[in-house]
Amino acid sequence: MKTFVCTALSLLLFASCAVDSSEETAASSDPTVWTAYGEPIVDLSGSIPAEEAASMLESGERASGLFEAEIVQSCMTMGCWMSVKGPEGDTVMVFMKDHAFFVPKDSLHGKRAVFTGEAYYDTVSVELQKHLLEDAGADQASIDAVSQPVYELAFEASGVQIANVPAGAPMAGE
Repeated sequence: MKTFVCTALSLLLFASCAVDSSEETAASSDPTVWTAYGEPIVDLSGSIPAEEAASMLESGERASGLFEAEIVQSCMTMGCWMSVKGPEGDTVMVFMKDHAFFVPKDSLHGKRAVFTGEAYYDTVSVELQKHLLEDAGADQASIDAVSQPVYELAFEASGVQIANVPAGAPMAGE
């Protein structure tokens, strides 16, 4: 009888540990695969939505932080910039600091990005606007329609992490 009780308790203990372990694994498993570009970002927690950068800039010219946004497009020429969803449904440019690194030229639309760097407002010249439209593959009529500089929110990223980048996403030089 003593052996039976010990065996039964051991089985119950083993079974309860197995259940807890599988529940813990299921709860902590995240199917997101992050791909890093530029300076590494060790901890993705604590990122703030890029839409909140405008309010951060009310107290200064630049605001540093870890920002998160949905990618709208990336530079089709080199991957030296990407546009992300910004405040009020507009798009905001994210430039790769000093052209030191690049993101894929395609396959990023709708992907989640976390980037570290600075937010700022800047005047974008007519020439730069046209250049960015060319990089994006815009038609000539859209490029020719640009006639005024614009003052807008932008980011300079020193590091970027992008969720679930498809295998074989084209990079600069490909």
